[in-house]
Amino acid sequence: MKNHPVHWYEGLLLRPQHFQAGERHWNEVLQTSERWDHPYSYGLKSIRFSEEALANQQFQIDQLQARMPDGTLVDLGIGQQPDRLSLKAGLQDSQPLMTELAEGFENESTVRVYLGIPKLQLGRSNVDQGTSDPQSIGSGASAEVTRFRTARLEVQDESQGGNDQELEFRTLNARLLLSTQDLSGYELCPIAQIKRSGDGDSQPRIDPSYIPPVISIDAWPGLGRDVVRAIYDMIGQKLEVLSQQILSRGIGLETNEPGDADRILMLNQLNTAFTTLGVMAFAQGVHPYQAYEELCRIVGQLSIFSDARRAEEVPPYDHEDLARIFHLIRARIETLLNAVRSYKYEQRYFVGVGLGMQVSLEPRWFNSDWKWYIGVFKGDLTEQECRDLLSPGHLDWKLGSSRQVEFLFSHRAEGLELKQADHAVRALPSRRDWVYYEVPRTGSPAWLDVQETQSMAMRLKEALIVNRDRLQGERNLVVTAFGRTVTLQFALFSVPQST
Repeated sequence: MKNHPVHWYEGLLLRPQHFQAGERHWNEVLQTSERWDHPYSYGLKSIRFSEEALANQQFQIDQLQARMPDGTLVDLGIGQQPDRLSLKAGLQDSQPLMTELAEGFENESTVRVYLGIPKLQLGRSNVDQGTSDPQSIGSGASAEVTRFRTARLEVQDESQGGNDQELEFRTLNARLLLSTQDLSGYELCPIAQIKRSGDGDSQPRIDPSYIPPVISIDAWPGLGRDVVRAIYDMIGQKLEVLSQQILSRGIGLETNEPGDADRILMLNQLNTAFTTLGVMAFAQGVHPYQAYEELCRIVGQLSIFSDARRAEEVPPYDHEDLARIFHLIRARIETLLNAVRSYKYEQRYFVGVGLGMQVSLEPRWFNSDWKWYIGVFKGDLTEQECRDLLSPGHLDWKLGSSRQVEFLFSHRAEGLELKQADHAVRALPSRRDWVYYEVPRTGSPAWLDVQETQSMAMRLKEALIVNRDRLQGERNLVVTAFGRTVTLQFALFSVPQST
């Protein structure tokens, strides 16, 4: 070790150097032990800076907690902040400031802000005696900058109270520095990266593509909020979609339908990831290595759904380049979540118009790669009761274009052909609630007129409709059937054939 323990023995003449050497030794022991146990133990714990000052091309710290790479703890609260730092010199890197601003922007579009602590150097003064000039930082001046400053404070006797005595204390001489300045002689911890807003605009802003070293993911919103919590929300959204699809369609482990096994397997993996990440995303003090390890585990679990069916290599953890590795892992998780696609369909409800009901159509639905289904939300009817009700001699429903449907109904002419969908269509909601009829694309006059007008409507027997006087604009059709009042809804489902 660089700092050896003091040899204490009886009769030793105590000098300040003994206590200083002992303090350096134990500081080195503690810091070395921390580095050995936790290699990534340095970085920001929390930070708050002034957005208003940044808009004025100044970087001002309002509050900061950090551990420096050498193990030094920095806790700057109100009244302890370092002097604000002008960004003009850093962004233009030239003198004088005003005349060379445009040229400076051509040379430097981004600058990094560091928290700097002067290194302890034996053989020279390390405590400010009031001679160092803060304005000499980075200016090339020869004045020495010391590691500590002195402060005189009145201290009471904590045992008896009162008896104030003035004592002299040392405080860290923390500075804010730019990457364009001379950084030699400082222990440095990067805390932000500043970039100009755009071409020809000198307005500085925080660079979202950079995340400084942190010891807690909640120290930097761009990491804790925009990556870890964002992934948690993406997984939660996918979890909700998959669970609803599996429940509504009655999918079980015994399914033989293509894609259903993948949905069940992904739901199983996401349940595990969601609960673990839910704790991590909202806890305080979670180290980025822990978060990265968990996100990599999620990537490994979901890699079975990739085209290769195996995990690709992930970048090793890099405490100095957190933005790159976390943004990459987020993009990979998002890609894997989309590997199992949701069932796709587009739905439009029929609404009351005149003596019948009508639905709006999208032009792309007429392309050959779409299938149409008429769905009837049957309420408390059984499937057979619903089909009986819609059969000829009961509701006598007739479908056609909005301009022809009245004629087709009144003259009992042939309307759109409907085929009873006896098998489950996975893309559609559960058959427990809906009864489906396929709408085949035929060459019948009724279908050709639907194509020409790009409209669809239906007419039903008025005598059975209870709410015909208030049907206008309503989805619910209330009818009398089987000795009771029943509420029905009708919808057109358009399903891409690739689903």
